[in-house]
Amino acid sequence: MLPDGLLRDLAARSPEELAALLAARPDAVRPGTTTTAELAEALLSRAGLRRALDELSRPELDALERAVVLGPPDGPAGRLLTGPPWDRLHRLVLVHRDGDVLRLVPGLTEALGRYPAGLGRPRPVLAALAAGLRGTGPTDPGGAAAPPAPEDLAQWPPAVREVLERFRSRPVGHLPDALRRPDPEADPAARPVDWLLARGVLLPVDSRHVELPRETGLALRGGDPWARAPQEAPVPPATRVPDRLRDNAAAAAVEQLLRRLAALRAELRARPLSTLRAGGVGVRELRRLRAALALEHPELVRLLGLAELAGLVLLDPDTSAWRPAPAPFEDADRAGQWLHVVRSWLASDVVPSAVGLPLADGSVVGVLTRGAHAPEAPPVRGALLRAHAALAERAPGGHGPEDVLALARWQRPRLARSLDRWGPGMLAEAAELGLVGADALTPPGRELAAGRAEEAARAVAGWLPAPSRTVLLQGDLTATATGYLDPAVARALGELADEEGHGPAARHRFTERSLHRALDAGWDPASILAWLAEHSRAPVPQALAYLVEEAGRDHGRIRITRADWVLTGEEDLLEALARSPRLAGRPVRRPAPGVLVVAGDREPTSRRREAGTRDAVLDELVAAVRASGTEPAVDPGRPQPPPRTGDADPVLLLEVPAPRHRTPSPEEVEDLLVRLTGPSDRTDPGGDRAWDH
Repeated sequence: MLPDGLLRDLAARSPEELAALLAARPDAVRPGTTTTAELAEALLSRAGLRRALDELSRPELDALERAVVLGPPDGPAGRLLTGPPWDRLHRLVLVHRDGDVLRLVPGLTEALGRYPAGLGRPRPVLAALAAGLRGTGPTDPGGAAAPPAPEDLAQWPPAVREVLERFRSRPVGHLPDALRRPDPEADPAARPVDWLLARGVLLPVDSRHVELPRETGLALRGGDPWARAPQEAPVPPATRVPDRLRDNAAAAAVEQLLRRLAALRAELRARPLSTLRAGGVGVRELRRLRAALALEHPELVRLLGLAELAGLVLLDPDTSAWRPAPAPFEDADRAGQWLHVVRSWLASDVVPSAVGLPLADGSVVGVLTRGAHAPEAPPVRGALLRAHAALAERAPGGHGPEDVLALARWQRPRLARSLDRWGPGMLAEAAELGLVGADALTPPGRELAAGRAEEAARAVAGWLPAPSRTVLLQGDLTATATGYLDPAVARALGELADEEGHGPAARHRFTERSLHRALDAGWDPASILAWLAEHSRAPVPQALAYLVEEAGRDHGRIRITRADWVLTGEEDLLEALARSPRLAGRPVRRPAPGVLVVAGDREPTSRRREAGTRDAVLDELVAAVRASGTEPAVDPGRPQPPPRTGDADPVLLLEVPAPRHRTPSPEEVEDLLVRLTGPSDRTDPGGDRAWDH
């Protein structure tokens, strides 16, 4: 049943105060809520209370834990609510005003957890549990022992105090045979644990664990550990980092990241990344990919993780291989690419830098496995960005990872364990995303910390130079593009030439094979030469022009069309091909001069290994034609569009991962406020109006 004081407290809040409450507690915005009582039930849900507790700073959480352990604060509510931390705790409805007294809301003690502030459960609870486990009944002398005072602990034997020190930060310890009979005569110097068990200072909670009662834990910490807790956030001095150095480092990181993502997708498009039967990616495949992209192992695993969380690579369920997503990511402008990756990074539970961290079973997190997924990843990233932003505001300049983590732990103490585990790697990811440069928060990072993603993308766009539309053609049949190449130009160049390596200066090489591939895709020699002339910084080298013309003359003397398999061309060439030993065992028909039909299946009498797919048959036919000294033209199974070189902006068909906790829209919040502030609802439990419009 809801306390009357809580309902009166909510009913007395103005529309502005309710709006601030719903903004801070979005989990309470529910479509069916129409009354203050229903709002209170939503606010007191276990999940809602935990989310609110996760947002508290160290002083605010200390105040609540002290109230749970030692009792609510003394003093009139009106005075307590005029300053921190109780003013914010009241705004979040973690405490409520009942007359002139502050009370904890129902369910808060359970939401804080079994061990508030790292203290054990009360002695009566543990004594009853120990008596039941030992079968001694409620009169067990160990459980009935009085709790020691802080001054008594100083008089205990040194060996006993040394054991107790292990329980200072956590109340539960491992002890084999924890249910053994206590020995009151145990020597404290030789058997300190048995001495503590006999006096009920340690009590068993199962056969292998003991727990330090809350009263003893408080005595061990001086009676009131919160009295000495610092109330000010740790803000260490910053190192001087010039804005230009910071922005140059971040801009270089953004350019490098986007270039590597494009190179990764291109490599996986040509050679998908195979997975192990047990899951994850094998060492051999990672070594191959690392050599192809010229990356160190930590850089590669973080790149794969970022590509996974952004949906740029997908696991093919049919082949169990990682392939690039079909969405035209490379065709979007670079600021849009960056914005998609960063939004996905903030919302996803994938932690790319988690690879290699230890797991509970003794193994480590593998590449592209479920071990790299953490539900707490989004709030941890948000806490790190807010800590960086607070440091940048109070002490502008560079701050190392330890400074950022220390402030994040103070601002979000309930995330401390997750911050310790994931935080250092996430800060490295933030630097690769351009949110941090030279240990200083960048303007895009500051905008993102404030929730202004579009402004962050505009700041990144100001860093990046305009895409280039020209390449340097050289007599060695190569094309070099310095900087970022326009997507349409890069796509066309990729059809005409083979890429050589990955780096800031993309290099492509024209070969007979690459030109024949382009001719198959719909180009002709005239369009190739026209494109080269348009996008070259200098006249087209003569050697390249000759190579294009020669490929055009030789291309298509035999044409392979997908049907059964139909080959058309010069009759003498087809006749020589029909007698080729490479086609031995396949039925061949000559329906007309210049036409050769090759069956897709071999004759049953053939002892040679049969091809498994139609693509394998096509590869065999192409190899047979090339062995005769000519280059075939391969007609695709369905018509392909002509080469596209236009400048139309593509639509980036990639979705940002949905957040684990949905944020209500402003319209939903406003609709709930209208329902709550109507005349029929603004009544206290006694039926009188709390305030008038």
